[in-house]
Parts: sequence; C-alpha cells; structure tokens
Amino acid sequence: MNCCSECFNSTYIKAIINSYKTKGNCDFCKSVDTYIYSPRELCINFSSFLEHYEVDRENGKPIIEQLKIDFPDLIFSSKINNEDLTTLLKSILDEDIESYTPLFEENISLKIKKDNSHYETIENLNNRWEEFSNEIKKINRFHIQNTIDLEKIKEIFSQEELHKSIPKGRVFFRGRISDENGFTPDLMNLPPPQKATAGRANPVGIPYLYIADQIKTTLYETRASLNDFVTIAEFQVIEELKILNLNNIEEYYDPIKASESESLTNFLIYLPFINKLKTELSKPNRRNDKELDYLPTQYLAEYIKYLGFDGVEYKSSLYSKGFNFAIFNGEKLNCNKVYVKEITDLDYKYSPL
Repeated sequence: MNCCSECFNSTYIKAIINSYKTKGNCDFCKSVDTYIYSPRELCINFSSFLEHYEVDRENGKPIIEQLKIDFPDLIFSSKINNEDLTTLLKSILDEDIESYTPLFEENISLKIKKDNSHYETIENLNNRWEEFSNEIKKINRFHIQNTIDLEKIKEIFSQEELHKSIPKGRVFFRGRISDENGFTPDLMNLPPPQKATAGRANPVGIPYLYIADQIKTTLYETRASLNDFVTIAEFQVIEELKILNLNNIEEYYDPIKASESESLTNFLIYLPFINKLKTELSKPNRRNDKELDYLPTQYLAEYIKYLGFDGVEYKSSLYSKGFNFAIFNGEKLNCNKVYVKEITDLDYKYSPL
C-alpha cells in the first residue's frame, strides 16, 4: 500500500515524498496521479516524534484524536478520515509496530505534560512574562539574569519555517491621520534618531519603520474616525528582507522535523512565552502608555535584530485579516508616493461580555 504527499500537511514529510517523484494512486486518502511513497519508509521520522508520547489513561485521548489536539492541521491532511489515519500510522510503524501497540490501545498524551520538571517549567513560563517585565523594568535593564533563556528562544527562532524572505519590489503601507492636504514623503518616513520616540519594538532614539501588508490594515492601525483624513505612504522594498514571522507560529512549526532535531520539547515549553511576545507587539500604542511598558518587547526585538533578522512580522490586533511589520533598518525600503484618503464609513463589531 502507498501513501502520498496529499495525506500530510507536514511540509517536511511532503518534501520527502515529493523528492522521489514517483506518481501513482494513494491507498489512504484516495488521491490519484499524485506523488506516492511507501509508508514504512517514514518510520524513522514518526518514531522520533512518537517518543514524545506515553499512555495516559486519565487525561489522554486516542492517538489520532490526541495528535490533532496537540498539533491541529500540522501533521495530517483533512483529506483522510480518522480510521484511515490510524491504518496509515500503523503502516508507517509496521516494522516496529509492537513497540507502539500501547499507544494505539490506550489513551495517550505528551510526556511533557506529565513530567514534573517540564510541567513546572511550563507553569512558570505562563507567569514568566510578568517576571521578565518586572526584572527589565525594575531590576536589570541591559543584562537579564533570571527570567528567560535566550539560547532556547534562539533555537526556536532558528527554525526555517519561521523565516520569511521578502523580495525586492514588494510594497507595504504606512498611515498617519492628517488634514486633507496630507503629509510629504519625508514626514511619512523614519524620523531622525533625536526625534524617535519609544514604540512597542523600538527604544527611544532608535527609529524602526512600522508598516502594514495592505491599506486597510494601516487604516485600522491609525484608529481614524469617521470623516478623518489619513495620509497613506507606499514603501517599496529596495533590498531583500529577512523577516521573523510570528504569525500563527504554531502553524509554521513542523513538529515532525522538530522532533528529529530535539527542539520539539523546547518549542512546547516556550510557546506560551513567544505567544505573549506576539500579543504584546500587536497591541496599539495608547496615550497613557509609559515608556517602561515597552521595555520587554523592545528587548526581545533587539535580540531578534541581533540574530540577523531585518524585522519581525506579527498579526494586527485591530484588523483580524491584516499583518504588521517592525523593520529594523528602514533604509532597505523607499517611500515611493503618498496620497490622502478620507474615512467615509466605519464598521463596528461587538461581542457580548
């Protein structure tokens, strides 16, 4: 029996299957004329991954259900049902299936959830952001000592799935509320260092360029009101950018590949902390914010810059379909043109408390 690249969402597994360029029909998801592969050839890949699981009769779930809970849409494709997925996984582990029989017959969960040392680490990290914020604001400003392990974070940020290359020529947008005459390009570009105020990512005196993926995103980010005028600036990339992509980080991280490099455990442990960084970066600046409030994200943005990235991408908190970028070196983009738009309609949505 053959599986195929359409059986999986894991980019790592798909690449393995596609690299052999053997076409045929799949016995599991029923795709036709697609790249096929013998399941047992994937045994080494999945055995490394399944070593992170153990029997957990009280809190676990059946194997396929638990994998989908822990890594939704990251491993298997929705084209294949649970029954066929079970058969596929058993076929993958065929030569060593006896070693994994308990995982198929009992409920299972990630070992990390039952390991006391890991559990304590995860629980601590759920509160670690507050400890980190307190240390950098009140105790150690430049040399953090006790609250975060930068080497572990570096290991996660080094995963290629989180890297995005933005080519020369790509256009981004920035907006500022103005009058109907708008601002000139120089006023929409980076301010000089002596006029650079602190932002979520940049410290005072070190300007970063904050841009958005589309005009609608930047209109939301300006928080313009009805009949306000907004100056929109278009910025074109003039030198390729290497970006750390924090959008839906769970979706870009391949657990099968990570398990082979032994970085899966670190990812699971540090994910709450990284998600907190992503959330804090996406918050809009507010008038009553204090510069001290920005220190944690500024520190980590500086670390991301130190790792060789040109910027960081994060989801807009004001427009659910939009993305923002903090670019560390604004000289790699050029402000091509500016124009003014008037806000003629607002669409407010709300939810019950």
